[in-house]
Amino acid sequence: MEQVQLNTTKTPMSSNFKNADLIKGVVLPISVLVVISIIFSVLNENFLTTINLMNILRQLSVLMLVALAGTLVIMIGSIDLSVGSNVTLSGIVAAYFVTQYGALAGVLAGLMVGVCVGLFNGVVFTKLKLPSFIVTLGMLSSLSGIANVLSDGKAVLYNSLTFDYLARGELIPGIPNIFLWAVVVLAIIIFICSKTVFGRNMYAVGGGEKVAILSGIKVDRLKIGVFMISGLLCGLAGVLLCSRIGAGTPRMGDPFLLDSIAAIVIGGTALSGGIGGAHRTIVGVLLITVLSSGMNITGVHPFVQEIVKGLVVIAAVATTIDRSKFDLTK
Repeated sequence: MEQVQLNTTKTPMSSNFKNADLIKGVVLPISVLVVISIIFSVLNENFLTTINLMNILRQLSVLMLVALAGTLVIMIGSIDLSVGSNVTLSGIVAAYFVTQYGALAGVLAGLMVGVCVGLFNGVVFTKLKLPSFIVTLGMLSSLSGIANVLSDGKAVLYNSLTFDYLARGELIPGIPNIFLWAVVVLAIIIFICSKTVFGRNMYAVGGGEKVAILSGIKVDRLKIGVFMISGLLCGLAGVLLCSRIGAGTPRMGDPFLLDSIAAIVIGGTALSGGIGGAHRTIVGVLLITVLSSGMNITGVHPFVQEIVKGLVVIAAVATTIDRSKFDLTK
C-alpha cells in the first residue's frame, strides 16, 4: 500500500497567518499599553510615581487570578460568568472562618468554596448538557444571593495580622505579597498549559471537541477539571482580596467579571476556544489595570470608565474572534 506523506513544510500563507496572530495577540496590545501609559503620564505627573505603580501591582494581582480562571474555561470553548460572585462568596466565607477559627482555616475555607463552585458548574454543564453560559449565569445570581444572606448585606470584619500578611505583607521588600501570589500562580498555569498533557488537551477540546473525542480525550472529565481549577483560582482571589481590604464585603468581586473578560480577549484568547492562553492574558490584565488606574488618577468619571471598558471589550472581541468557527452569527 502506498504511504501518504504529510507535507509539514511551512508555506508563506501559514507564516502570514502566524504573523497576523502574533500582531493581534501580542504586538497590538503591548503597543496600546505603551501609548496609553505615555498619555496618562503626560496628563498627570503622579501616574508614574512609585506609589501609583505599587497600587497598579496590587490592583492587577486579583484581576490576574480571576482572568486566569476565566482563560482556562474560555480555552475549552466555554465561559464562566460566575467568577466575580465566586470571589465574593469565597472572601466572605474566608472572613467568617478567620474570625472563628483562625487564618489557616479562613484560607482553606475560601479555597474550598471556590473549588466546590467550580465542581458544581462543571458537573451541571457536562452531565445535564446545559450551555456553560446558562449554568454560570444562574450561579452568578445564586452565589451573590448566598453571599448577601451570609453577610446580611454587611461587611464581615476580622482581626488577624497573620491573615493580613497574606496580601499586605512584603516577603520581598518593596513588593506586596499579593503580587507574588499572582506571579507564582501565573507561572504554574503557564506550565500546565504549555508543558502538560492536560494543557494540550484543553487546546484540543477548544479547537474542536468532536475531533478531541475521536482522539480519545475524556472531554467531560477534562471540562470538570478545568472548572474546578477555575474555581480554585477564584477562591484564592477571594481570600487575597479579603486580606487586602481587611473584610469580606458583598459584591466585592462583581467588578472583576467584565474586567477579566476584557483582559482575556485583549490578550488574544479567542472566545471561540483553542487559541491563546495564560501567557497572553497577562498583557490584557496589564492593559486593563493601567487603563483603569490612568482614568482614576486623571479624574475620569466612573460612569465614563464603564463606557470605555465596554467599548474595549467589543473592540477586542472583534479583532480576536475566529469567525470561521461559526456558520451563523447569533
